Amino acid sequence: MSRVPTVEEWLARLASRDAGAREEALEALGESLGTGDADARERTARALLEELGRSGSKVVGPLLALLQACWWPPQPGLIATAVQAVLEAVTRVEAEGADVEHAAQVLAHVCRVDPSQLSVLEGAFGHPQASVRSAMARVVGRVGQPALPWLPRLFALLEDEEPVAIAAVESLGSLAPLAPDVAAPLLVEQVRKAEGARLYLAILSLRSLVEERRRNGQSLPRLPDLEPALLRTLEEPEPPSRLEAVALLGLTGPASPEALTALRDSLKDPSPFVAAHAAVALLRLGAPPAEALFLLKGQLGPAAAPELQGAALSALTEVEPSTLFRAKGMLESVVRDSTGPTRDALRELLDSLG
Repeated sequence: MSRVPTVEEWLARLASRDAGAREEALEALGESLGTGDADARERTARALLEELGRSGSKVVGPLLALLQACWWPPQPGLIATAVQAVLEAVTRVEAEGADVEHAAQVLAHVCRVDPSQLSVLEGAFGHPQASVRSAMARVVGRVGQPALPWLPRLFALLEDEEPVAIAAVESLGSLAPLAPDVAAPLLVEQVRKAEGARLYLAILSLRSLVEERRRNGQSLPRLPDLEPALLRTLEEPEPPSRLEAVALLGLTGPASPEALTALRDSLKDPSPFVAAHAAVALLRLGAPPAEALFLLKGQLGPAAAPELQGAALSALTEVEPSTLFRAKGMLESVVRDSTGPTRDALRELLDSLG
């Protein structure tokens, strides 16, 4: 009977040039981290953390991935070791990418078990290396309620270099439902001045927050000068940002004449998804429905390409019954002329109206 390798031997194989050996080591260590044998699990976690914290380690990435995927819940006796090991390791990775994300997840797991570790981590918010600050920006959003006292530290990271700022915006969006009156104006500020991924995440977070509060019958938080910021976003080259902007305009009315004009112009957007969401936004805002319904009917028609039908369906399936009712006649007309999955999806929408 062959001898089972020790944890230390599996760690050595993790650094092998042989891909098969590395894969075997990952599987074995993952199983050991998740075993029901408490002693074996703790020995494995301790060995991995010691290797992770070693300055010359060549397997930082695989170890962080293993710990975030398989080490739950962290043993209380290893929490202090884990914090120090992960903080050491994250100084040796890039400020964006999977390694920082895995490091943040491990730290968040630790802080969920022992929220007092957030105080230990406080100094890392101002660490000279962007990778550490990026990890901390992510941790706050993943811990939830216990992290609310650290929101001011997160706010400061919104002005950091781009990978850190993107992580901070994402975490701010995660915490916005817990502190809407504080977070929403900051997200609006990001919509006013940010670009690219940071802009998209800010609008997406606001839309998620607004939709949640509408579903729960809650009033919207303060959204200072949101409309002009969203109108600026309609000029963005990336369709996902334009889509989120038109959707949010429809959720935060009443809209100005300028906004209604911009939404009607968006019915001609080169992206059928943006155009469909602009049509739904106009319906939500109570605008004269003819243009919006004409666009949606054209996208849903039996002669339309599957992409166009998918765009219209994706926009309509998010709509509340009171708005969907404005499109009832058009939907019934399309159902009569359609076949296949599109007709079935539209029938479900109509059935939801009673």
